[in-house]
Amino acid sequence: MSDTRDAELARLLSEVRSLRLRPDDWQEVDEHLAAIESGDHTRVDQLSQAMFEARVRGRFSGPRGSARVAPTKQTSVLPVVGVVCGALLVGVGALLGGGPILWGIVALGVFVFGIAFAGSRVAHRPRGDDADAVEPVPIPDQVALRVNAIGRARDAGR
Repeated sequence: MSDTRDAELARLLSEVRSLRLRPDDWQEVDEHLAAIESGDHTRVDQLSQAMFEARVRGRFSGPRGSARVAPTKQTSVLPVVGVVCGALLVGVGALLGGGPILWGIVALGVFVFGIAFAGSRVAHRPRGDDADAVEPVPIPDQVALRVNAIGRARDAGR
């Protein structure tokens, strides 16, 4: 195996020990590890890709708190801010000369208010039922045994 592929496999093996993935993602990682253990070293890149996709999938499909985004409070101030900004835009349009410019800026002001109003209503809607979310689990015993076996075989082959 080439030095870069060997280094990548060593990195992946150390990383896989600390991962918390969904059970179906562990199954895919285990399949790639089984192929690598049997001598198919071309699967190292596929293992790396599978682990990356599993981490991303786990981060965005978990409970709301797993994305590390602070929840916002519902506020009725946002439409007021939209009205003030829209009024300022209309004032600027009037100062610029009125006519078609003013009508364009009035349309922009109404758009700003519409976005602010819609944002105050949509941003605080519940994001779905977290009961259907699959919790990530630490490395299963079968995968840990396979990782250790590959690590021992790599060390013995040096």
